[in-house]
Amino acid sequence: MKKHSILFLLLIICGCFLIPSKSFAFQHGYESHSDFIYALARNELPVYISDYSEDLKTMLPKYSGVKVVGSSGSWYEIQYTSKKGTSNYGWITREEFQSNCLIYDGREKRPFANGTYHLSFYQNQNSSTFSTDSYHAYTDTLTYTFTYVGNNCYTIKKANEDKYLKSDILQESNPYINELWGTEKEAGTFRITRKGNYYIICDVNTKRILYENDSNLLEFTNNQNALWRLTRNKKAIEKGNLQVFVQFDPLWGKHHYGNETTQDTETNNFCTSGCGIFATVNAIYSLSGHFPDPYELAKYASDKRYRIEDCGTDSGLFKAAAEKFGYKYGFSYDGCGESFKELKQKLKAGDTAIVYLPGHYGTIVDYNAKKDKYLLMDPHYLPKRGTSSFGDWVSQKDLEEGALTTQMFFYYKAD
Repeated sequence: MKKHSILFLLLIICGCFLIPSKSFAFQHGYESHSDFIYALARNELPVYISDYSEDLKTMLPKYSGVKVVGSSGSWYEIQYTSKKGTSNYGWITREEFQSNCLIYDGREKRPFANGTYHLSFYQNQNSSTFSTDSYHAYTDTLTYTFTYVGNNCYTIKKANEDKYLKSDILQESNPYINELWGTEKEAGTFRITRKGNYYIICDVNTKRILYENDSNLLEFTNNQNALWRLTRNKKAIEKGNLQVFVQFDPLWGKHHYGNETTQDTETNNFCTSGCGIFATVNAIYSLSGHFPDPYELAKYASDKRYRIEDCGTDSGLFKAAAEKFGYKYGFSYDGCGESFKELKQKLKAGDTAIVYLPGHYGTIVDYNAKKDKYLLMDPHYLPKRGTSSFGDWVSQKDLEEGALTTQMFFYYKAD
């Protein structure tokens, strides 16, 4: 791997690493600032031994993921996963990549976006058995700022103060002394994972859980039923938070979507039919900051017959999903409509909107009054729409004609 990193660094310095030309018609909503290009193979993809040989190394199956790590002339060097699960390297032609691959934002998926959240502590009073119905809030809301550091881990800072939560020291300390908080250099690292509607905040070193005692002071415990609920009152569309989750991501692109007896993953999958699911994912994440489980949403859509086989998703899912998962992910349904005037008002008030396009769903998460443009997130870009996997600033005129003609907006608000 070292030689590939060095090669890639040299290519960057020499300006030889070229991002494929695509028919994108709009200004991107953001840049991922990734060192690599991530893509999905729409069809079988021939991989060669080197950039100077026509000797075939393998044929990657349809829906395989590839990562471009370097380039040489008309070739790209890629990293891919073999059938045995090992990481391998090979070469593909630039022409093949441009015609057969879909680019996406390959950054790590976070449990929730960076930013300031209100925390409420919850604990099970009835038993050691987990049940979300038996949990209730103990104290008033606390406010902290979370910054993602990778692998589901965050640093935690007091809002409006330069005081960071330090790592657990694994001893019976005096909680009345403010020794849990320190400088940025002293900041601890905490793995945060979901448990039902709530989160567990765990110190990565001691594996103990953040807890609030009867005196409303923070400490660490071994109690696995010490949970937290995170909510925010500002959309998660700050610089660095924007991320488009696409239905063709290799992580889930081939996942079967539907309840039919014969599960045909070649046609009825997220990649072909999941725009409604991922328009919902993007609307929730950009609103409340929480990453909703797309498998959970898809199962619910199928079970409740919002899944239209061989087609897509019925729009009735959007209201139903808010009623089912609103508390878990911090959002609620805020009506629907066709008016652009209402769209502007809702976006300014803090809403996000799922938008119905011709045969497709997307998400509008922001409006820039100075540019008089909307930030559209397309979960599956196509040349006819001129969109990308990195959000696109589009005008009202763009949304009133062609493949982006809007027919209805479905609104979510933070809850």
